[in-house]
Amino acid sequence: MKKILILHTSVGLGHKSIAENIGYYLSQAGYEVRLEDIAKVQEGKFSKATIAVHQYINKRVPSVWAFIYKWGHYPILPFRVFIASFNHRQTKELLEKFRPDLVITVQTAASAVIAYLKQKGYYQNPWGIAFSDYHLHPYWLYEGADFYLANIEEQKQEMVRRGISGEKIFVCGMTIRQRVAVDSSVVKSKLGLLASDKVVLIGAGSLGIGFPEGVFDRLKGNVAAAVVVVCGKNKEVYNEMQKYAGPRFKVLGFYQPMEELYAIADVFVTKPGGLTVAEALQQRLPMLVTHWLPGQEELNCRYLSERRLIKLIKPERVAESVRQELESGEMRASLEQNPNIPKIVSHGEEVVKAVRWIIGT
Repeated sequence: MKKILILHTSVGLGHKSIAENIGYYLSQAGYEVRLEDIAKVQEGKFSKATIAVHQYINKRVPSVWAFIYKWGHYPILPFRVFIASFNHRQTKELLEKFRPDLVITVQTAASAVIAYLKQKGYYQNPWGIAFSDYHLHPYWLYEGADFYLANIEEQKQEMVRRGISGEKIFVCGMTIRQRVAVDSSVVKSKLGLLASDKVVLIGAGSLGIGFPEGVFDRLKGNVAAAVVVVCGKNKEVYNEMQKYAGPRFKVLGFYQPMEELYAIADVFVTKPGGLTVAEALQQRLPMLVTHWLPGQEELNCRYLSERRLIKLIKPERVAESVRQELESGEMRASLEQNPNIPKIVSHGEEVVKAVRWIIGT
């Protein structure tokens, strides 16, 4: 049985979940799969400091992150692999013990370490990089990579323009789990809602970042629906939201499985994280986007809104937009016919096909 190592990060749930989904389908296809969080593999002061700085910037000064994402990365690009050389020992030991036939990385920190180990000859088998958004960023690309698992055709086209061989690029969509049957009435009952209640779901990602001020005041009591807010792992936001909590306004922390909430929701007010969008599109759930992280999610907005997969609205119009969708169902009807969804929502077929082409069965 051939062995595959998938390296990810747990900073935000998206990278980890995508890694788990890819791993699930490869395991189902007969491979021995091992998933590891690069931050835990390389655990130490440097790794912890990097994660802490990243989270602080995103939560407190997102404009700084926007600058870094758009422009500030250019001075660092030539030195990524060199920087990784100072913190690679544990990953090298992992490779020596597990001896994978193939490595997939789902975040650039992991990619930098593998790039260094390949450069030095410590790892010589195929290595691929999987993406988690709907645009392309140069920081994700490495000369030593043998292949890429892109999400959309536009990523492949841009990579080819940058000089990367199209033969190394496999367009796989966003790999998510198959839709499971959910009894909406049971989920609503668990949350203390009536089976007949319409539901407005509000989410800010696993880290609970980016709720625009005033959205909750505008929604509470102004829409004919129950409101369910998911605050992720951000306890500060969760505690602050308690002032809104009531019979028709439910405040949740980190919630799984999210499929339950997608199944009961009539409208989803959210930010455009790559995985979140794909999971909601699988349910044909209308998404109103009032907020996003500068940088990657800002670029996701452009791709998704141009294809009418999400609707961008100003926070002050959130109640009006929610009422309109609850009454008309126009967005959901449009999503049912949208030809772009099958290009994004993927259940591992293309990933498995790509891996079989590279290392066989």
